[in-house]
Amino acid sequence: MFLSIDHNTTYSYGKKIVLAPHIVRIYPKQNVGQQITHMFSLETDPPEAGRTVNSDLDGNTTVTLWFSGEFNRLVIDTRCVVETLRKNPFDFIVSDIRFLYLPMRYPPEQQIALSPYLSVSKKTALEVSKLRETILSQTQGKTLDFILSLCNHIHKNFSHVARKHGAPWTPEKTLREKRGSCRDLVELFASVCRSTGLACRHVSGYAFSKKKRENELHAWVEVYIPGGGWRGYDPSSGLAVADSHVAVASGATNELVAPVSGSFYGDEAEAELRFQVRIKKTSLKEKRALGLL
Repeated sequence: MFLSIDHNTTYSYGKKIVLAPHIVRIYPKQNVGQQITHMFSLETDPPEAGRTVNSDLDGNTTVTLWFSGEFNRLVIDTRCVVETLRKNPFDFIVSDIRFLYLPMRYPPEQQIALSPYLSVSKKTALEVSKLRETILSQTQGKTLDFILSLCNHIHKNFSHVARKHGAPWTPEKTLREKRGSCRDLVELFASVCRSTGLACRHVSGYAFSKKKRENELHAWVEVYIPGGGWRGYDPSSGLAVADSHVAVASGATNELVAPVSGSFYGDEAEAELRFQVRIKKTSLKEKRALGLL
């Protein structure tokens, strides 16, 4: 599937301020599940004084921008066309029978590399233990059944709410409220998985839906499965991730996948954030016009 994505981010400050360098993580990943087929573009208003394209700890493409002067707003516009390639999210086999049941015990060399994605506090592990044990009992501890059942359970039993700003709630709060935004549900999902020894990372990106008139950045989880690698699960929809999702960043914590990170200098100035995301499935005619065929 070819998806055309336009993403506008606007910060308004209400007065003249000085911008510190900003890091943008909105460049779609290039991997076996998706490829950019039409050039990614990033434009800013005011124009940046300079930029550099880098790769961060998780292999995400980041764009660092810096500015010269004083401004009362910052606009970041990105555009691209992405081909999503993974139609079947279950097109793999678990590589060793030792990994078919939980708790997961990765080989020592993998355990070391995956340690940032396995971190969960004792307090949080205790708080999510009832949910973990419920799903383990229902699935007889089978690894793949556990992951998908947990994803589906959160979708069915926790109301999805829109929270445009703020850090994710703690898993304890999401359990108490029985609701949460996509990033809150991700935090809960990851904590339950990590408490069984499953490595999880946060993912930000876009989810295409024909039913939605308006789109926004979305969050889901990738679980590291021996034989399958990093595989996506979306607790907001209760489904394994296939070709309707476009990942732009992944990391051990939500902070590491923030679409824009930066600060500003200005007495008594406050930032107001607005964004608009447009995702469209491109037609055959549009593919030809873009030179994709």
